[in-house]
Amino acid sequence: MNKQLSGISALSSISTQYRKFSKGQYIEHTQFNEFLDFFEDQDRLSRVMLQGVGIVCGLKPNLTYANKLLSSIQLSQGAALTTDGDLLTLNTTSEVSKDLYVSDLKTINIESKNYTHFKAYDNFKVGYPAFYENNGRGEQVELWELATAQEAHSDFQPIRNLSNIEEKYLLLYLENYEKEVKPCKGVDCDNHGVQQIRNLKVLVTTTKGIANILGDDFLPMPDPVDGTIPPKIKDLIQPHPLFIEDVLRPDKQERVIVDHLIVNNGVEKKISSADLKDLYITALEKNNYGEFVFEKINKISEIIGGQGVNHAMFKNVLQQCLDQQFGFQYAYDVVKDLMETYSEIIKLLPKSFTKDFPDLSSFPKHIMLGKLASGILLDSFRHQFYNSPVLDDQKAAQRVKVLVNRFVLQTQNFRYSTSFEEAAKIKIIPSQKLNPLSNKAIPFYYQSTKDLLKTWNFDKTGNRSYQDNLGYGIDFFSPNTQISDDPLHFNIDKNSFYNIEGHQGMLYEEAFQQIKEIKDKQQLGFDVMVLSLGELVDNKDLFKAYFNDYVAEHSGLEHKRGVERGGTFIMVYETIGRDARVIADFSLPYICCTPKIDIKLSLPGTVICAEADHLPFTVIPVNGEVKAVVDTVLNGGVEMFNGKYFFNPQKVDKSLHDKEITFTVNGKPTNCSIKVISEPKVNIVAASVVYPDGNSGEVTVNFTVSGQNFTDYNYSWDFWDNGGWVTLKPNARGFVSYTFHNLIPTRIPTIRVQVDGGGCSQDIAISDWYEAQVQLSLPKEKDVICSESALTPFEVSPADGEVKAVVNTSLNGGVEMLNGKYFFNPKKVDKSLHGQVIHFTVNGQSTNCSIKVITQPAVTVVVKSVDYPSGSSNETVIHFKVSQQIGQDFMNYDYSWNFGDYGNQSPVNPDSDGNVICKLYNVNPKNIPVIKVMVSNGDCNQTISLSNWYDPPSVPTVVINSIKFPKGNCCEDIPSAVLAEVEGDKNVSASQGSFTLQGKGSGALNLDYSWFQTYSDNGKTLVLDVSNEEIVKVTGLYTGSYEFQFMVIDADTGVFDAKTVKVNISR
Repeated sequence: MNKQLSGISALSSISTQYRKFSKGQYIEHTQFNEFLDFFEDQDRLSRVMLQGVGIVCGLKPNLTYANKLLSSIQLSQGAALTTDGDLLTLNTTSEVSKDLYVSDLKTINIESKNYTHFKAYDNFKVGYPAFYENNGRGEQVELWELATAQEAHSDFQPIRNLSNIEEKYLLLYLENYEKEVKPCKGVDCDNHGVQQIRNLKVLVTTTKGIANILGDDFLPMPDPVDGTIPPKIKDLIQPHPLFIEDVLRPDKQERVIVDHLIVNNGVEKKISSADLKDLYITALEKNNYGEFVFEKINKISEIIGGQGVNHAMFKNVLQQCLDQQFGFQYAYDVVKDLMETYSEIIKLLPKSFTKDFPDLSSFPKHIMLGKLASGILLDSFRHQFYNSPVLDDQKAAQRVKVLVNRFVLQTQNFRYSTSFEEAAKIKIIPSQKLNPLSNKAIPFYYQSTKDLLKTWNFDKTGNRSYQDNLGYGIDFFSPNTQISDDPLHFNIDKNSFYNIEGHQGMLYEEAFQQIKEIKDKQQLGFDVMVLSLGELVDNKDLFKAYFNDYVAEHSGLEHKRGVERGGTFIMVYETIGRDARVIADFSLPYICCTPKIDIKLSLPGTVICAEADHLPFTVIPVNGEVKAVVDTVLNGGVEMFNGKYFFNPQKVDKSLHDKEITFTVNGKPTNCSIKVISEPKVNIVAASVVYPDGNSGEVTVNFTVSGQNFTDYNYSWDFWDNGGWVTLKPNARGFVSYTFHNLIPTRIPTIRVQVDGGGCSQDIAISDWYEAQVQLSLPKEKDVICSESALTPFEVSPADGEVKAVVNTSLNGGVEMLNGKYFFNPKKVDKSLHGQVIHFTVNGQSTNCSIKVITQPAVTVVVKSVDYPSGSSNETVIHFKVSQQIGQDFMNYDYSWNFGDYGNQSPVNPDSDGNVICKLYNVNPKNIPVIKVMVSNGDCNQTISLSNWYDPPSVPTVVINSIKFPKGNCCEDIPSAVLAEVEGDKNVSASQGSFTLQGKGSGALNLDYSWFQTYSDNGKTLVLDVSNEEIVKVTGLYTGSYEFQFMVIDADTGVFDAKTVKVNISR
């Protein structure tokens, strides 16, 4: 089935299969469109389902005013995804199409667009339902289209005329519809097709218009014709709890401060349980039993689709709890718990924009950009980015839903009655003091249903370990035997708090004994006191005190539903009839006022090294709390493992080293003390080694010792690693020297040093201090080499040594490695080093190997002209022309001329213009020598061969005895016309390694050629393999601009012509 644009949303119906085409198959347009539809649908679904929808980034408006009038609306570049999978970004036209039926090319490489004009917008081409009232069947809402100065036409008006800016809202809209490009007539249907128009519009609407686009909750009216109820047009994604007013305002339950009873009424006034209860009732009534968080939770639940809570019913349950003689504190506790749950929720809300399966009809072709003149950071009329669960590592949205559900279950599962407490037994459950409620033990006043357990801690439920939550009514199973056990039997080092539950309403003597028994059996770090609301006469019980006196002395009492580690748990009882029962409990963050018990503390020693292992304390009482008497910001080394205290010197702050550290047990001083000695921490290195010279077998090693207070220590040295220790102390600068005799290079010992100080020692081993002596040489002990000589191998010892030239790092010293061996390549040596002695190192050590590179002469010599013998003369005069390459001076060289059988002429040097004249006698035309010119600078030579230079005028075969010319006539010698031609200018890359220059000469039979470099912008001279040929090869390339001249010379007449070639060499 051929899928066409269906309505507005491309994802309203999707293709789930396509066909593969067979060879030679005739393809119908429906088959091909089905193929395109399938992959377009998959692309759109991938964005929506695997990435998300909404504004990804940018697309923020900025209003600019001139003379208090709006002059432009700047919209920053950004990206957004519609629920139909359209990726929207701002764009401008980059290339106008030359074909009427092909769209223009756009660019998104822009920072923003400035909209300066607007006009009323009519959506008649599309009929986008969200823009029409009455669920898409009424009139279009007010819309205006924005345009830049370049886009605006005559029907646009300046943006300053846009009124009531404060009530305008910005939209990004993809105007998407089909357009028949050209009807198919005859046999030519190449341009036939349905064009998919996609115009990105920036629109402005009103408050009424944006409300219509968001949609309402009312059911749409039936169609008046067929009676069907159309789909509801509503943005189901945009509503988010974060947009609820004051939703992020944390609401904390007011503290109940017991000390106010004494401060306000005096210590003499007797306090009753009713007075205590009134404190909690007053605190709860100030926020109407947490009504604020109930309202916010209901609004959040309405948006995310959760269950609501009934505050009136919950308040009634709390008031019933408050009517009882004891247990009233739990009514306060549950409200406090609910507020902690709400705090966890609002911390996650800003990150909870995950949509598991976004509603595809929410904003298929538009994106809300917010209120035009909004000054708030979080605009409910601006789409956020609602990411896929794939991108939600923290699962924030799921956590919010679970926490909201937990809030509901907390209100439903709270239960407390006097009968329930009377039937309970006391339990102490390890919990946390400061962590979120999710990480604390579940209080016993909740009915621990399976649903509550699953919502209590999101991470445990995600790991399928929700049954591992601790709580009063939850069975704890041993992780080893899977048998029901007590959590206090296992490691509780990470638990900073103990929930103590089941004691309220009990006889205080029973409650005290049970709690003390559990505490002593499990060696828990807290103490217990009981307080009587009635005055005590002749009280000798040190665990008991009068409430008024105790509170007056310890004003920090607070109900915590337990006690923190190292604190005091306090039960308050009142005599009701004949029974004295617990009616409330409090705690102090410190141990206070229990009977005097012998305090003892000891360690195995009084001095210990800083890096030693930990030592166990012997503590009496066994459950006593050990602390170091040091500054609170310093670590005194006290640690607890598996309920026992240890002293760990490695954790002691360095500022406490070499000082006596004392300790307390339960806050009381003891005679136990210890001193941590700083261990030596010095650094010893072999700074230099003096190797044997000549036949000497002595090796001297100079050491450098460094470190704090290094002169205070004693040093023992085992230089030969044979147990023979020698005492040597460094001088004030840390220098120590030792000389080895008859040291065998193949058996180098590890030098060991023992540093002692104050009973603590440091062992140091020094290895790899000896480096075998290196050697380096070049064949035949060369000390001078020409710049164009071939590669010369190095002889290196050790064989794997690294050879380097001692030259500036920016210069090339000529060292190369080929096939794992080092060579010296004089051709690579930088010209600035020519004439200087280059030294070399092996493995960074100096060697005696050196060499000097002499610049190879590179001149051009051509035969300019020849004066042949005439008459009775036997003298042949040869005129030579010498020229040079950039960087050389031909005047600095000596020239030797070898004329074969006609002898040598040396030295015959050119004049300043490069002219040389040589004379030969009795030249036999049948024995013409090849002229060899040797150019020398004393160390390096250049040999140039010149042939075909001899071409005398033809001898006439007819003898004319006499000739007469008419008077007035004369004859002139007309030299031949010589022409030099070259190929065009070149652009080459240095990575090619070489290039060729090609010239051509014409106009005479006997031509000589000459190529030479005339210019460079970097001072570099390139290498020509020959200079007297039409085609030459150029090597030794450097980046830069160069010029070369090609000269063609008529060897008979000396007439010449020259052309120049420009070459640009890049990287």
